[in-house]
Amino acid sequence: MSDAIASLADALRNDAETLRVIGNNVANMDTVAYRREIAVMHPTFEQAADAARAEIGRPLAVQSMIDQRPGTLKSTDEPLHLALEGPGFFVVDTANGEALTRRGDFRLDSDGRLVTQDGKAVLGSQGAIQIAGTPAIAPDGTVRVGGETVAQLRIAQVAAETQLTPLGGDLYTAAQLPDADPAARVRQGFLETSNVESVQEMVRLIETMRHFETVQRFVRGYDDMVGKAITELGKV
Repeated sequence: MSDAIASLADALRNDAETLRVIGNNVANMDTVAYRREIAVMHPTFEQAADAARAEIGRPLAVQSMIDQRPGTLKSTDEPLHLALEGPGFFVVDTANGEALTRRGDFRLDSDGRLVTQDGKAVLGSQGAIQIAGTPAIAPDGTVRVGGETVAQLRIAQVAAETQLTPLGGDLYTAAQLPDADPAARVRQGFLETSNVESVQEMVRLIETMRHFETVQRFVRGYDDMVGKAITELGKV
């Protein structure tokens, strides 16, 4: 009996986590360069095989992965708005070290540093980027002001199979931050949209809710069965 209860509890927890992921995706549908999360039972075939051998008959725990497919580019004509073509991430400085972001709606702080909307410094090859004036940013990430090169944006190339860990908001980290990618292409005056597709999320939401309700019915049925068994045993 305990195995049945544990399996049903695992299934409900998995559905609850999947609903959390879907809700987070929908809430960030209009967030610049947001990368949707995907709730999966296992990130790789090898891990699935190991889990199946270890826990035959028990549902695998849901894990959250980041969908690295790019969004579309949208023109803004703002000189501090940057987007990346293809895979890659801007590198920013945080209180806990370096982090990755695709969000490029940057601004200048009071010290003339290029920063994110919440004030985190955008990093170049030589550290924080200082800009005095209106910059011209080339596709290779070279930052020029008045024709003079002042910095080189640091763009990290992240392989599609790399597992990213969300840090909250639009920041991510990996087990090991990759080196700069000289082949990355930067588009000045553009922003990337999120890669969330509303129809896809709604379909997934309906499927998950139906599964959750089905498991709930199993739980109620199991509870009724146990209750009847106890009642009948009490008559003996």
